[in-house]
Amino acid sequence: MTRRTHSSIDTLPADLRSRLTAMLTDGQWPADWTGPRDGKPTYDDLAEYCRRCGHRISRSAVGRWAKGLLAYERMRSAAQIARQVMSGLSEENASETQKAAAEIMTAQIIDLLSAEELSPKEISLVSSAIRDCTQVALKADQYLRSRLAEKAASAEKTIAKELRKKVDPETLKIIREQIYGIVQ
Repeated sequence: MTRRTHSSIDTLPADLRSRLTAMLTDGQWPADWTGPRDGKPTYDDLAEYCRRCGHRISRSAVGRWAKGLLAYERMRSAAQIARQVMSGLSEENASETQKAAAEIMTAQIIDLLSAEELSPKEISLVSSAIRDCTQVALKADQYLRSRLAEKAASAEKTIAKELRKKVDPETLKIIREQIYGIVQ
């Protein structure tokens, strides 16, 4: 099956396409719309608006164009969120939440990828978003592991120091041999 590369929407003037895009993605009614404005514009509303502007575009053409545009917008949004999370990641604020958010976004991106037939440009955006999410998850893991190792080392030093002060060597020997099973 060959992928359709051009839409009749592509032949429309750029300003009309941008108004159609705003109607579809942002739910905005154009200033010159004369009909009822119930909720967000539908595909029929977009096709009717084209007719009022002097262009015959079918509802199905609007639907095909909208499907591709909405998939692109979802990928662009996912990539933007990944970049925002990544830009705020540092040694001080890496967290489980960031890792979880990255994993959720990766799952959504993969779900989108499997549900849509994507162009090379769209595949590039998906790849970029997955890379960004993976980097967030890896940096969060590295930070959490380093913080855990630091806490364990600090606790070990503190406990050893305190035990030497309060426990005589004979009691310490008994604790090592009988409780921990350490024989010197």
